[in-house]
Amino acid sequence: MGKNVGVWLDKEKAYVISVNGGKHHIEKVESNVETRVRFDGETKSYSRIGGAFVNPSKKKTKREKHQLNHYLTDLSCKLSGAENILIFGPADVKKELRKVLIKRKDKPAIRLESADHMTENQMVARVKEHFR
Repeated sequence: MGKNVGVWLDKEKAYVISVNGGKHHIEKVESNVETRVRFDGETKSYSRIGGAFVNPSKKKTKREKHQLNHYLTDLSCKLSGAENILIFGPADVKKELRKVLIKRKDKPAIRLESADHMTENQMVARVKEHFR
C-alpha cells in the first residue's frame, strides 16, 4: 500500500487507488451490503405471523448495518499503512469510513470529497491530481 491512497466508494463497491509517483494500482472491493432485498411475494411493509404483525424492514436494516460495518472494517484494513487518504464518492458512506479510519493508531490525514459516479480512469486521474 502506498502512502497516498484514494478511495471512491458507495454502499455497493469501493475502488482503492494507491499512487506512487506516476504509477498507480487499483483494487476493487465489493461490499456485499444488501441494499435492495426482496422477499418472495413481498407486497406490504409488514408480515403476519400467527396473530402478530412483524415488520421485516427492521431486521433488514439491522442486517444491512452489520454488513456495512464489515465492509468498512475490510476497507480500513486495506488502507493500513496509508498516510494520506482521499475519500470520494456520491454517498454518505464516505463519512462512515472516515469515522472508522480516525479511530486507528496511525491517524492518517483524511480528506472527504463528494463525487458522482466515475469511470476507473476518471478516478485514477482525480487521485493523481489530488496528490500531485
